[in-house]
Amino acid sequence: MRHRRNMRTNVVPPGARFLGFVFGCVFGGAGLTLLTFLWTAQGFGAPPLFFRIFGSLIAIAFVAFGGTMIYGSLHGSPSMDLFSSNPSQPADKGSYTCPHCGGGLETGADVSPHGDVKCRYCDRWFNIHGR
Repeated sequence: MRHRRNMRTNVVPPGARFLGFVFGCVFGGAGLTLLTFLWTAQGFGAPPLFFRIFGSLIAIAFVAFGGTMIYGSLHGSPSMDLFSSNPSQPADKGSYTCPHCGGGLETGADVSPHGDVKCRYCDRWFNIHGR
């Protein structure tokens, strides 16, 4: 009996999600710390208004980046197919996928002169020219 390969190749491991959460906390925390320092400092230690505004813009970017990483790590799906291509269209020139299962065409696959090829995952025939 022939075994089929698992097509879920973009599954995000728990360790990567944990690191995304940690880095999100680091970036978001650094941004919040900078914002707090810039706008709560008083007396002669307070930065001028120009530096408060300029530093706040940078800090807001850090908070947004960190918050996005934290949200994606906590609420993202276990298979985040953000960069997967549409199976009906090749990802780039010379890269073909099966229209039935989305399996990739390996390098050196036997393709007929008319463009017919058999998918190694689902054993169905398709044409690389889209006919």
